[in-house]
Amino acid sequence: MIRYRARRSAPGTKAAEGAEAPDHGISLENSSDRYERFTALGNQLIDIHHRLLDAVDDLRAGGPPARDLAEHCLAFCAAVTRHHTGEDSAVFPELARRFPELREVLAGLERDHEIMAGMLRRVSALAGALDTAGALAELDGLAALLESHFAWEEKRLAAVLNSLEPGAMEPRW
Repeated sequence: MIRYRARRSAPGTKAAEGAEAPDHGISLENSSDRYERFTALGNQLIDIHHRLLDAVDDLRAGGPPARDLAEHCLAFCAAVTRHHTGEDSAVFPELARRFPELREVLAGLERDHEIMAGMLRRVSALAGALDTAGALAELDGLAALLESHFAWEEKRLAAVLNSLEPGAMEPRW
């Protein structure tokens, strides 16, 4: 289930409680116009962040039994890891090359990724051991860090990503 709580949204837009993601008139999945796809990279980043935050909120709701929580935690941890690996290996190096003034910001975001990787390993281990209380406690800390990290990343990078020319990069996040 995809839903968007009141959170940060694309620069210049507002998201109301329970609202859908802002419609920018661009279909990221089906666009045949490469320019449309690449002018939306910053907005795509924000959308991915919303989905990950919604997923951690669902996990923290604590509804599923321990075995189901373990499976959901492992899937969530894999999704966050894949997202951050894509940023660290492709997006951030390209942004650092094109925008040297962002190198310090990017280095800070990479440090956050390292901290979160440790937290994700702990969540996976606790959930795998069926320690629901421990996994949920670790998820609370992870959720707080993700929220802060995503807000900072979006503030610093969304407009930069939206400014890139068509074909500048194809992130795998």
